[in-house]
Amino acid sequence: MRPYMRWAPTRGVGAVAVIAVAAALLAPASAMADGDPLPTPTGLFQSTATPAPTPTATPKATPKPTSTPKTTAKATPAPRPSTSTPPPPPGPDSGHAEPAHPEPLSGVVLQSQIAEAARISAQLESSTSQVAVEMERMDEMSDRSNDLLEDLAAAKDSEEASQKEAAAARAGLAQLEGRLARARAVIKDWVFDVYSGGGGDADISGMLDALSTDENSAGNPLGDLAYITDQRTRALEEVRILTAEQVSLTATAEKAEAAATEARARIETAKKKLDALMKVQRAKIGDLRALQMAEVEKAGPIANALIGARTPEAQAASQRLRAALSASVVETADIGKPCSEDTGAHPNGLFPRSALCELWRAPGERLAPDAAASFNALSKAYAAQTGTPICVTDSYRPLSEQISVKVTHGRFAATPGTSRHGLGRALDLCGGVEDFGSAVHRWLRINAPLYGWFHPAWAEAGGPLPEPWHWEYAG
Repeated sequence: MRPYMRWAPTRGVGAVAVIAVAAALLAPASAMADGDPLPTPTGLFQSTATPAPTPTATPKATPKPTSTPKTTAKATPAPRPSTSTPPPPPGPDSGHAEPAHPEPLSGVVLQSQIAEAARISAQLESSTSQVAVEMERMDEMSDRSNDLLEDLAAAKDSEEASQKEAAAARAGLAQLEGRLARARAVIKDWVFDVYSGGGGDADISGMLDALSTDENSAGNPLGDLAYITDQRTRALEEVRILTAEQVSLTATAEKAEAAATEARARIETAKKKLDALMKVQRAKIGDLRALQMAEVEKAGPIANALIGARTPEAQAASQRLRAALSASVVETADIGKPCSEDTGAHPNGLFPRSALCELWRAPGERLAPDAAASFNALSKAYAAQTGTPICVTDSYRPLSEQISVKVTHGRFAATPGTSRHGLGRALDLCGGVEDFGSAVHRWLRINAPLYGWFHPAWAEAGGPLPEPWHWEYAG
């Protein structure tokens, strides 16, 4: 997590990228190979791909007649004026000549397009429209799936911790058995000597024999007796202590194993709920695309027509329309095969290079294989709509970097060795995500759960440490 990110964010999705959202709704997003070029939105933005004309080459707009009434909100998009003469074709030596640009809208035509843009914007924004109703339901499902993913991640963490505790307890028991065996052997020999040498009087007889031995033939009879007695006493005490420790370790192991079993049950329950919800959510996304398409098809030509408009009224209408188009969703793209099969458990912040995969269009950023594959698919789906991948500022964080971040940011950073970044399952994002109210943040809220990514409760706007840019992978 990077709290300092909030001081230098790149707000929102650019105007170019936002308009491109509409185009993607007309065709499903497709998965792209890592080597594929950046996907280019189609449809709406084809006519805007050429460079804008210089100010000297732009014809002046015809002044708006003062007596011309405004078209009503129900007006349909009016065609561009047909009086303009198409430019002559480029000559053989023209090279890559810039294509001619149509004259900007003006007068009654401009007013007609502004009115239609207002009508479509109102329709998309209306709380009573079917699209808005479905988007509201979609938001509710996204919140539920986000919560389920967080529960799933917590259950996995609990299972892993319990399994480690149980394994440590069992390993301790194995070592304990060896120490107990040695202590019991001493006592066993003592008991054997006592009974084979005359029962309970054997120890007294041995003591008298030791005392009557010629001092020239015995080094230290009383010292030998003391050593034997101490050895037997220590053996008895060790057996007592080790037996109590054995009972405690056994209880610890059994409790940890029960906790791991309970966590596994929670994982299975969360997965079932999540799978059922995702099935509904994916179907809802398909319905949303169909519902939005009708209005988006109308919005496309209008948004295109208003691009070159310079009047404040036209620019305001264009901005409103683009904002209305930005709240869109995409169908889930296929998640490709991870770059590595090294998915075993590694210490936090000490992952080998073989256990990390690079992120698409995010140089230097890496995650655990399954998390990387899922995020790459999510980023490609986003790029299919906006023309740019999801912006990433931080991914896997080695232990040395965790220590550095802790020193720099104090309580705002996780304790080294405990960060989710150190497991290759957390990201800090940018490009507008660091604003809870941005279009890209809302897009992620709707779409990220479909790929196994969620926004943790502690990082929510009302959480103890709000971090809109921090996202985690649950699988």
